[in-house]
Amino acid sequence: MEEKTTIPTPGSDEIDLKDLIVQLWKKRKFILMVTGLFLLLGIFVAFTSPVSYTASCTVVPQTGQKGGGNLGGLASMMGVNLGSAMSSETLSPTVYPHIVKSAPFCKEIMAIPITVEKSNKPITLYEYYTDKKYGDKSLLQGIKKHTVGLPGIILSSFRPKNAENEVSSVYTDSLTGKIISLTKDEKKVYDIINKNIQFESNPKDGYIKLGYTFAEPDAVAVITQQLYNVLEKYVKNYKIQKEQDNLKFVEASYQEARQDFLLKQANLAAFQDANRGLATATARSTERRLSSEYDIAFTVYNELAKQLEQAKLAVKESTPVLTVVNPVVVPQEKSAPKRAMILAVFLMIGLILSTSWILVKPFIQDIAKSVKK
Repeated sequence: MEEKTTIPTPGSDEIDLKDLIVQLWKKRKFILMVTGLFLLLGIFVAFTSPVSYTASCTVVPQTGQKGGGNLGGLASMMGVNLGSAMSSETLSPTVYPHIVKSAPFCKEIMAIPITVEKSNKPITLYEYYTDKKYGDKSLLQGIKKHTVGLPGIILSSFRPKNAENEVSSVYTDSLTGKIISLTKDEKKVYDIINKNIQFESNPKDGYIKLGYTFAEPDAVAVITQQLYNVLEKYVKNYKIQKEQDNLKFVEASYQEARQDFLLKQANLAAFQDANRGLATATARSTERRLSSEYDIAFTVYNELAKQLEQAKLAVKESTPVLTVVNPVVVPQEKSAPKRAMILAVFLMIGLILSTSWILVKPFIQDIAKSVKK
């Protein structure tokens, strides 16, 4: 006799793998049809998605080395901590992501002049993202705009035109403390720039990777180079400010040490003039004490004088704070869309959905029958 195939029911405790395979084989045409439809949909998405390129550069931040040398040792003996003041301090790389995502930084990036295929003259990045004629008019984005984005289009038609320039967001610069206001268009561009900036930090190896994604290869190289330039400017300004603060501190300490040295020198000279013979032990002891105070004051004064000259030189010299180890190059390969991955994902979705429906359908039918009864 021919053996019958049993389909697993909701009440059964065991599921026969052979029965499942047989059931799937019987419905193979349905599986191939659904998977084929999803594959066609994947081909449509892969070849209608907007093309983008990514450029990047790798830099090594300069780290500040603290230490006050001989002066630091002398100051610590006197109970004064000059460690923070005498250090060549730079901005910590852990703060860089907050800088590149900040409103002031992005406002500078908006003003980058770029040349695109749809324009005969250089335009700013702000103009590119706000002017409709420069937008990417891909078929997929058009369908998305007039389906998912249709409610937004309808609502925007009822808004007054002058509302586009109203202030929508206010940010505070974490470095300067200044309040930055953005209009609605600027907020829109700010969000796009934040989305397209790539920042990768590797504390173990001590480097950072800065990149940007854009629709054209030459323009994205220009934008990425400007990202590096603006970041370097921020870090340099921070270092210069620290060096200027250090110079002010050293100048104040130098003036105090100079006054103290001149006082100790005058006291010692006055005592020696008044006690030339040094006939008593008290006079000799007093002279040794005054000489010791004079020597300490002279040492501190001399070291501060050296440190003052070093601080003046540090303010004048322009030391690089970001060393480029992998410069920006014009990308030759597209970073998106990744067509092979898109096709594989849609293929898997079609296969999973079709097989899941075949396996779940008998259970749904049994539940429907029981509900009718």
